[in-house]
Amino acid sequence: MKTAITIWNGRVAPVFDVARQCLLIENESRLEVPIPDGSAAFKASFFGDHSVSRVLCGAISREYENALVVSGIEVISFIAGPLEQVLDAWRAGNLVQAHFSMPGCGCRRRRCRNRGQGHSLNR
Repeated sequence: MKTAITIWNGRVAPVFDVARQCLLIENESRLEVPIPDGSAAFKASFFGDHSVSRVLCGAISREYENALVVSGIEVISFIAGPLEQVLDAWRAGNLVQAHFSMPGCGCRRRRCRNRGQGHSLNR
């Protein structure tokens, strides 16, 4: 299962819609890849072409989230923090913590706008 994390300045990118880089993770391999500009459908296609099954990101608009979900990609959003700390927490199964939630996000890291409903937040 391949996971993409949108990144900016060594952190999870604050807004998926305008993110320019992502880290692709599969097993122990990591590859930083530029994200092309484009519509929600175009970006969903980009992640699909890279065989991504899960995206971890900061804030995301409904348009982009829906395009990813319709493409069969799980979206775990409103994640914030330094990339390596987020990766460590995700791998350890501890991503559901208040300090990894974006500031102002009133949800408890689950079911915010129905994100992640019925899915594990971990590998």
